[in-house]
Amino acid sequence: MISVKLERIRELLPDEHTAALVTSGVNRRYLTGFASSAGAVLITKSKALLLLDFRYFEAAQKAVQPPIEVVQVSRLTDDLNRIFLEENIGSVAIEGESVTVSQLKEYQACFVPQVLTDGLSEKLGELRMVKTAAEIEKIITAQRITEHAYTEVLNYLKPGVTERSIAIELEHLIKLYGGERVAFDLICITGENTSLPHGVPGDRVVKDGDFFTFDIGAVYDGYHSDMTRTVAVGHADDDMRKIYDIVLTAHNKAFSAIRAGVPASAVDLAARDHITECGYGEYFGHSTGHGVGLEIHEAPTVSSKSATVLMDGMVITDEPGVYLPGRFGVRIEDMALVKYDGAETLADIPKELIII
Repeated sequence: MISVKLERIRELLPDEHTAALVTSGVNRRYLTGFASSAGAVLITKSKALLLLDFRYFEAAQKAVQPPIEVVQVSRLTDDLNRIFLEENIGSVAIEGESVTVSQLKEYQACFVPQVLTDGLSEKLGELRMVKTAAEIEKIITAQRITEHAYTEVLNYLKPGVTERSIAIELEHLIKLYGGERVAFDLICITGENTSLPHGVPGDRVVKDGDFFTFDIGAVYDGYHSDMTRTVAVGHADDDMRKIYDIVLTAHNKAFSAIRAGVPASAVDLAARDHITECGYGEYFGHSTGHGVGLEIHEAPTVSSKSATVLMDGMVITDEPGVYLPGRFGVRIEDMALVKYDGAETLADIPKELIII
């Protein structure tokens, strides 16, 4: 599969005198399978080099497979220039969307070849949107770790505990059950705080009759999971049940709309139109979903303005919500694998309202 990725990048290179330089950590890992805090991947028509300093060289030699060659460097720009001259490279494409202005100026000042900023970021983004079978398995493993931790932490959820204590316990369990780390700062919020889509867990105490929202995920071998569940503590009143049912129906409508060949915007509108028809459109202010993979938020965006057409093998989230300021909010989220004949949920846990 690495060879296929490299060939897709080489399609951008007009001749043997042009190279592609990948410097962002996430795309280096995508192309090589090796994680490091620094380094670069240089791709020409005939070679693929992973350039790393002394700290990573030995580990990379053991982990990285041909056709990628691991090369030790001391000063990256100097070593790149040496390779550029050896390979007669006259222009080099860089990731225009991920380099800083200062990095671009450095490249333009230091590199022998002409620096090109168009095309490489877009090609890498296009490649990463469609997952391989191995990538999907890693995302599923991250999801199962998340589910295991979530199921266990429900035993700790009761009146009198704080949001922060639940978040800490959940992070501990995710790591205990095999997660490298949490996929993002966990959202574990209760009561009125659930009306905050990205609320931060603090010292608020869980009370009887609260909604409690878990927006959580794990990382496994670099790949992320993303799941949201809203549960009730002790009991749920009629308004809480009503909003929950509206969001669940919107979630299911969006899921039913997912299939290869369908615009991502249609998935968003399937959820958004239902919430709007129920009179709560103004309380659903974010997109219905996003891609998940080596990053927790990556292409495609599943919004009403998205121009992306879904493709077989994409992994996207389905996460509509309704947020009533000063009262409560409900969000329900699962990851979906896009297939030609519909969508496959990557979650193995109920979505119906749970009362703890």
